[in-house]
Amino acid sequence: MHTLAFNPPFHVRCSPKSPKCRGKTPCACSSNGGLQVNPLRVIGLIALIFLAAWGATGITLIAPFERGVVRRFGRVLKPLPPGPHWLLPWGIDRVDRVAVDRVRSTTIGLAREEDAITPRGLLVTGDHNLVQVEVAVQWRVDPAQVADFSQVADRAESILSQVIEGTLGEWAGERPIDPLLLEGKVRLATELLPRVQQRLDRLGMGILLTDARASALVPPDEVKGAFDLVARSEAGRQTLVTRAKQEADTRNRAAQSEAYRVGQEAQTRAENQKRLAQEDATRFLARLAAYQTSGSSPMYLRQVWEEERGRLFSKMRENNGIGLLDHQLSEKGLDLQLAPLGSKR
Repeated sequence: MHTLAFNPPFHVRCSPKSPKCRGKTPCACSSNGGLQVNPLRVIGLIALIFLAAWGATGITLIAPFERGVVRRFGRVLKPLPPGPHWLLPWGIDRVDRVAVDRVRSTTIGLAREEDAITPRGLLVTGDHNLVQVEVAVQWRVDPAQVADFSQVADRAESILSQVIEGTLGEWAGERPIDPLLLEGKVRLATELLPRVQQRLDRLGMGILLTDARASALVPPDEVKGAFDLVARSEAGRQTLVTRAKQEADTRNRAAQSEAYRVGQEAQTRAENQKRLAQEDATRFLARLAAYQTSGSSPMYLRQVWEEERGRLFSKMRENNGIGLLDHQLSEKGLDLQLAPLGSKR
C-alpha cells in the first residue's frame, strides 16, 4: 500500500534536544519550539491564487440586447454575440458593451439663451433669407457595424450633430423660403435622412438613422409677423384654388353625365327609328306583294288607305293635332276627309 504525504508550507518547530529533532536538518528545527514558515511555498500559493483570480477576469457575459467589442492590446477583434464568453484576462482583453436596441435622439435646434451669440439651427435659404429650424433625429447603433461605432462612441453625438447641421444647410440653400416654410416640415424627413445616412456611412460611424422630425421651421422673430401674413395669404389663395378645382371637377362630372345621358337617349331613339323604318319597309313589301296577288283590286287600295289614315290620326291625337267632332255629326254622318282639325292645346 502506498502512503500519500502532504508537505505543508510550514514545519513544526521543536527543540534540538527533542526526540522529534533527531535526524532532522538544522533548517527544520530551531532552538525554540513552534511553527517554521516556508517562504517559497507561501509565495507559490499566493501566486496561484492570484493567477486564478486574474484568469477569472476573462469571463464576461453579453446581454441579449448588447454586442461586445473586444480590444486586445488596443486592436479591435470580432464583436461578441449575446451570451457568456471566456477571453484573455484583464490587462490583455478589454470588453466594451454596446446597446444595439436603444433608440437615441440628437436635437439640432433653435438658439437658447446661453448660446444666443452663436445660434444653432439658423439657416440661409436659396433666396438669401434666414430661417430657424429645430430637428430631432432618432438613431441607434447598427448591429453589423458595432465595432466601427465603438471607435467613435465618445464623440458620436458631436460628429452626428455636425453632419446634420451641414446637411440641413445644404438642404435649405436649395429652396426659396416660401415653399420651405409651407412644405418643409413634411418633406424634411424624407429628404434629409438619406443624405445624412450616406455621409455617416462614408465616415464609418456605425449609426443607423430611424426617423427625423422638424418641431420648428419658422422665420426669425424680427420678421415673423410679415411671414405669417404672407403665409395666411398663401393659405387663402390655396383654399380658393382648391375650391375652384373642386367646382370645376363637379361641373365636369355633371357635363360628362349629361353627355352620357343624351348619347344614350340618342342611341335609343336612333334604334327605335331604325326599327320603325324596318317595320314600315316590311309592311310595305307585304302590301305590295298582296296587291300584286289580288290583281290590283281597288278595294285593297282603300283598305290600305284606311289603315294608313288611322295610323296618321293616332299620331296626330298623341300630339294634340286633332280633337273630337261629335257635335258636328249629321244624319249623313261625318266625312273625316273634310272635317277641320281641332285647335292645338
